[in-house]
Amino acid sequence: MKRVFLLLISVGLLSGCGHSSEPASSPQDEVQTVVGTNGQLISIQSDNVRAAGYDANSMTMTVQFNNGYTYEYYGIAAELWTSFVAAQPHPWSQVGYPRLVQAGVPYKRIR
Repeated sequence: MKRVFLLLISVGLLSGCGHSSEPASSPQDEVQTVVGTNGQLISIQSDNVRAAGYDANSMTMTVQFNNGYTYEYYGIAAELWTSFVAAQPHPWSQVGYPRLVQAGVPYKRIR
């Protein structure tokens, strides 16, 4: 089962009594796209990756491997995160290793 986390949040505006010279905005103008997990790890279906997460604000992707080691990768575009999640059950061999390790993306082992 593939899980891609793309959450659409509609931001509603409250208007007070009275008249406004501002044109009314449509709901399409008020939709924000949030990609990732706000840094929270989610379960990943894979032979060697246990869980992963992505924080769009810091552009940090966290990957926890089955051996217990956890790494943070820095400067990660949202597109890479969505590709990683969509590549289940082989996210590391199809996306992680070639686009993180072989590409020389900065990382740090955190556990």
